[in-house]
Parts: sequence; C-alpha cells; structure tokens
Amino acid sequence: MKEDIIHVHYDIGGSIMVIPTKMVYKQLEEEIHSVQFQLHINHQFIQSESCDSIEYAVKYLQKELPTNVKVVCCQSCRHGNFNPFGDVENEIFRLKDKTLVDKNDVVDIFSKQDPSFAVRSRKLLDFCKDYKPIDENKTYTYNDWGLEE
Repeated sequence: MKEDIIHVHYDIGGSIMVIPTKMVYKQLEEEIHSVQFQLHINHQFIQSESCDSIEYAVKYLQKELPTNVKVVCCQSCRHGNFNPFGDVENEIFRLKDKTLVDKNDVVDIFSKQDPSFAVRSRKLLDFCKDYKPIDENKTYTYNDWGLEE
C-alpha cells in the first residue's frame, strides 16, 4: 500500500479549512486500486470506503463526514466538468468562463478540441478562489458529484 498526504479544503460550518488528509492506495503500473481517504477532524477519525476510483473515493469521503463538513474541491465545484468522451483518472476541467445549459454544450466544447484544455485540467481535489458549490438549479455542471451511485 502507498500513502500520500494531500492538503484538502473543507467547509466546516461555513469556514474553509485545509486539513491534511491521507490517501491510501495500491498502484499497479499506471492504475490506482483500493483508494481510501483518512483524516482526523473534531477529535474523530474518518475513513472513506475503499474503491478503485479516486472520483468515488472522494464521494465516499464526503458521505463519512459530519453533516456540517463539506469537501470543497474541483469535483464539488460548479465549474468542474468531466470530459464526456471519457475521463482520465483524477482529472476534471475548469469551465468557469463557459455558459453550460446541458450535456450538449459540454460535448460541443470537448468535440472542438479546445486548445486551452491543458490549462483547464485539474485534479479532483484541487481548489481555487473561484470555487462555487454545485447547484444544478442555477448552473449546469457535467459531473456526478451530487448523484448517488
């Protein structure tokens, strides 16, 4: 098993805090397996369910957190969109400057091979000052953060 310490941003009762979070995983060649996150928060040890996808491991982490604690990252941001043609593990794209109405808008952006993809690419747990939580009632986001498995 490998371990990395990641500095993850959390919204705790309305305040953003960075808490070192351990990512435990197996790596076989290029693929990551058995990913889980671990942290101590409010005198409590939190451990997510283990799975073979960082995307789902982050979602499982959110499920284990107390109700007043939210993971704030590109995966939970309204500007974070997956590539509809298939994604790379732990990659999401920041489309803050694009107006998205539905999946067709996202498909259109990615089908044109936008040359800015390299600078738009982010890791799922990245965070920036433009973070806004996903709210499908206000702004369309093409990722599955709010959906149950």
